[in-house]
Amino acid sequence: MNRMLMLAGTLMTALLVAAAPARAEPALQLYIEGATYDTVTETWVFSGTDPFTLWAIGYVDHTGPISNVRLSAVYEKSVITGPVSISLTPVLTEGYGGFTDPSYADNPDYIQTVGDGSTPTLGDGSSLPNHGEYGADKEWQEFGLGDFTLTDSPIGDFMTAVPDGTDPAKQNKAQINAYQVVVSGLEAGSFVHFDLYDTIISGNKARAIFAPFSHDAAGDPNGIPAPGPLALMLVGLGLIGFARRRA
Repeated sequence: MNRMLMLAGTLMTALLVAAAPARAEPALQLYIEGATYDTVTETWVFSGTDPFTLWAIGYVDHTGPISNVRLSAVYEKSVITGPVSISLTPVLTEGYGGFTDPSYADNPDYIQTVGDGSTPTLGDGSSLPNHGEYGADKEWQEFGLGDFTLTDSPIGDFMTAVPDGTDPAKQNKAQINAYQVVVSGLEAGSFVHFDLYDTIISGNKARAIFAPFSHDAAGDPNGIPAPGPLALMLVGLGLIGFARRRA
C-alpha cells in the first residue's frame, strides 16, 4: 500500500512539473551594466563613479507595442545637497553580455519631480505599488521614454545573473533603450532607485504594466571606485619611499 502511495505521489509530482509553464521574461525589465544582483532586495545594484549605463528593456515580440513607457528615479530627501539633476543620454549596449542594440533611443522627456510621498501613476490611473521605495522621506523624478515598438535586440531574463545575449532563440525579440546616467545634487554613497512602467494594448483594452520588483535597478553614481593599477603602483612606491626614509 505504501509503495502504491509513493508511486502515485511521484507520478503526481511529475505531472505537475510537466504542466508548469516555463518562466517567461517580463514585459519590462531594468538592468545596469556591471551591476550585482542583490538577492535580498531582488535588485540590480551598482556602486561606482559617474556615469553608469542603465538598460530599459521591453519584450515587444511577446507583448506587442508598449506605449508611453516611463522611468522614475527615487532617492531620499535627506541626501539632497543641491538641485538634483538626473541626465539620461542615449547610448548603445555595444554587445555587452552578447546583447546587441543597433538603434539609439530618443532623448527622454523630463516630466516632473514629486516629493509629496506619493508613488508614480500608471497609464490606467492606478498607482505603482509601493514596494518600500516611496514615502514622505523620498523624492522622485519621472521621465518619458516614448513607445517601445522595436524587435531589434535579444531578450533574456535579467534576474540573479546576466542572461546569454547570444542565444539564437532569443534574437530580435526586444527593444533595449540604453542610457548613460549622470546624477548630481546628492551626497556621495547615495543610491537612486529606478522603476519602469506603463501601458500595453491587449485586444481592445489598455493594460498598465510595470517591471517586476525582482527586476529593478539601483545605482550609486558617486561611490568610491576601486583603485586602478596605476594608483596601486603609486601607493606602493610611496610606501617603499616612506620605509626607506624611516630606515
